[in-house]
Amino acid sequence: MTHTMAFRFRSFGSLDELGKQLRSRLAPGQGERPGRPSDPNWTIHRKLPMNEETLAALERLAESLSTEERRVSPMQVAALLVEQSAERLIVELVER
Repeated sequence: MTHTMAFRFRSFGSLDELGKQLRSRLAPGQGERPGRPSDPNWTIHRKLPMNEETLAALERLAESLSTEERRVSPMQVAALLVEQSAERLIVELVER
């Protein structure tokens, strides 16, 4: 992770701020049949194993963060949370 990437991620602080940040990063798909809006910087797509309780929590978060103008999916919430958590941990390691 480069030094400039360290400033790309913001701490969300609240559920409302997390929703604003996620919705602002999502852009409509490109092409003849654009799919669900996504963050154009998410270029790697991997499977993320989890238990049913975690998925249910992500589904509740996605529902509460969605608006009429912009729906967010549970996996979009998970991706943002993973990015932010990884960034915080990397910053902590560098500061040691």
